[in-house]
Amino acid sequence: MKLIFILLLIAQTVFGCALCAVYSPKTRVVLDVKTNDSLIKEIDVKWIVTKAFTKTLNNVYDTNLNEKLDKDELENVKIAFRNYVEPRDFLVNISYGKKINKLRSNRIRVNDLKVDIENGLLHIRYKILLDYKLVKDDILYFNTDDKEGYFIVTIAENAVKYDPTVFKKETIDANSVSFHIIKDIEEQKKEEITPVKKVEVKEELKKTPKVQDENYLTKFSKQIKQNLLKIEKGDNFALFTLLFISFIYGIIHAMGPGHGKSLAFSYFMSNKSSYTRALIISQLTAFIHILGALILVLISVFLITTFLNSFVDDSIKIITKLSAIFIMLLAVFILYKKVRKKESYCNVCCSSHAHDHNHEHNHNEHKKIKKQDLFFVLTAGIIPCPGTVILFLYAFVLKTYFAVILASIAISFGMGLVIFASSFLSLNLNKVSSKVEKFRNFVEIISPIFIFLLGLLLFFNVNVI
Repeated sequence: MKLIFILLLIAQTVFGCALCAVYSPKTRVVLDVKTNDSLIKEIDVKWIVTKAFTKTLNNVYDTNLNEKLDKDELENVKIAFRNYVEPRDFLVNISYGKKINKLRSNRIRVNDLKVDIENGLLHIRYKILLDYKLVKDDILYFNTDDKEGYFIVTIAENAVKYDPTVFKKETIDANSVSFHIIKDIEEQKKEEITPVKKVEVKEELKKTPKVQDENYLTKFSKQIKQNLLKIEKGDNFALFTLLFISFIYGIIHAMGPGHGKSLAFSYFMSNKSSYTRALIISQLTAFIHILGALILVLISVFLITTFLNSFVDDSIKIITKLSAIFIMLLAVFILYKKVRKKESYCNVCCSSHAHDHNHEHNHNEHKKIKKQDLFFVLTAGIIPCPGTVILFLYAFVLKTYFAVILASIAISFGMGLVIFASSFLSLNLNKVSSKVEKFRNFVEIISPIFIFLLGLLLFFNVNVI
């Protein structure tokens, strides 16, 4: 089950695939402190997650494809949740005494863990058993926080139930609250506890139609899950359907912002090339795009022990920033090479050993171009593709490795086709511009500048997500 939760960190594409919107699920916590005549009995804790997170869970766990989480599917969510929070004391720190102890928590005893859907939102409920003796002026301190940053946990405002005749509540911060005992049990008579109005917390949702248009990544995710489940049951026809859907996804996905099209266009505008070379570079760029997703998932699965980990989040951001830097370096190198070539052109022409020099120069230039092409492929294609990340994760969950590998290849062909179309257009424009000297010089200078600007835009848009 730990593999599935990695999916929850892969959200929708904003700046194309280059900027996958990876997020930590926001969770609001509702508390109910229960007491009797002499004891603080327990704290009832309720987690309420966002609608978007609930929908993502539904997309992953809805194995019978009935558009809702049934009892057995919710049980799987419960198991995955328990496996994460139980070793971390349910992300809770509790102290009780004359002073607040924020560094060391009392023992956390939990029972009655429940998971359900209410008002379209996932609710996780459990009880923390205390049995602390009520002593005047003692302080009950409650803190909840995920130190590893996988959940953004906050105590819901105005959603803490307690007996005001026993406690005086103080909100310390978004994650912490304290209860100062004001009732003297030894001196005061037993008092009837004032009923506290039940607090309901509902997510403020924008008024939107019940049926919303799903983006293509969500639709693709559902389609691959349907077909992989059929393949798992032995339906061979579903494999061909999966390959066709994957190929179409690759085309649509690559037609969005980013994905190397603009880079490929600018690259071939500033570099003369053959159609064959452009096709190979385009397909290799798409293949590296897919390979990056596989490597990311493999590392996440085998090296990261926690199923809900920030590795995917951090990795994509780091890889994207590194890719942006390499793109800018490539642009500077191309621009430097073009300027230097123009400066040395006349000197080469005037050399008495022009033929031999040009022969050696062309040989060395050919090697440099190959290295430059390789650098471009790695730079433009290194950022993982979200659709393929989903594919590989499903492969590990459903054990449909062969089908997923074929589907990922189909995606790369679809993406490569679109990138090549951009390269093809660029090469034709390059041929036209080469007939006009001034225009060609302008294009050769402006193209690497445009590549640099693309890298700069990519770098500064990483954290906009």
